Amino acid sequence: MAKNSSNSIVLNYYDCLLRTSDVALLQGSHWLNDVIIGFYFEYLDATWNKNEEKELYFVSPECTQLLKMTDPSQYSIFLDSMNIPKYKCIFFPLNNCDKKDAAGGSHWSLLVFCKQDKTCYHFDSSKGYNSNIASKFAENIMNWILDKNEPNKKFVDIDSPQQDNGYDCGVYVLCFADVITKYVMKTGKVDGCDYSQVKKSTYTKRTELLNLINDLKPKSNSTK
Repeated sequence: MAKNSSNSIVLNYYDCLLRTSDVALLQGSHWLNDVIIGFYFEYLDATWNKNEEKELYFVSPECTQLLKMTDPSQYSIFLDSMNIPKYKCIFFPLNNCDKKDAAGGSHWSLLVFCKQDKTCYHFDSSKGYNSNIASKFAENIMNWILDKNEPNKKFVDIDSPQQDNGYDCGVYVLCFADVITKYVMKTGKVDGCDYSQVKKSTYTKRTELLNLINDLKPKSNSTK
C-alpha cells in the first residue's frame, strides 16, 4: 500500500510537527487548524523569549481548549508548572469547539491577558461570535492568576478589524498576535495598541508563513 503523502512530515519545530496536509491549508482559501496556529505560537515564543527572563507566554491551542473545557478548580494541574503569573502577557488562541479531547470548531479568536492592565482583551475578527466563550474563559483565567476578589480586573471585547470571508479567522489571530506582541515588548501593556494594520497584514500572512516554514526546514532539529 502506498504511503499517504498528506501525512509526510514537512517540519519538526520544537514541540510542533507540521505535515503536508497542514501546510496545504496555507495554499488556498482554507480554515487554519490547531497545528498551524500552534506552530506560529511556537515561533513567536522562540523569537521574543530569547533570554531567561521570558516576558510573554504563548499557550498552545490544545492547552487553551483543555483549560476552556476544564473546571477552574483544576487549573493548577496544568498551569502551576508554567508559572504564568510572572509573565507580562499571556496569549490564548480560542476556538468554539465544545470538546475537551478533540480538535475542531469553526472559529478562532484571540484572548490576551495583560498583567499590568489586569485585563483580558478579546480580539475577534467576526465580532460577537466567540464573545460568550471568551468572557467566561477570561473570568476563569483571571480568577486563577489574580485574587478572585480583585476589584480591578476587566474583560474587554476589542472593536477589532473584521474578516470579509468565512475562513480567515485563524490568520487574523496570528496577525493580531504579531501586532500586540511588538507593542507589549515596547510598552509592557496592551492598552493603546494600534490594530489598524492588521487587516492589510492578513492578505500576505499565508505567503509569509509558507516562506517561514521553508526557511526553518534546515533548522528543523531544534530543541527547546
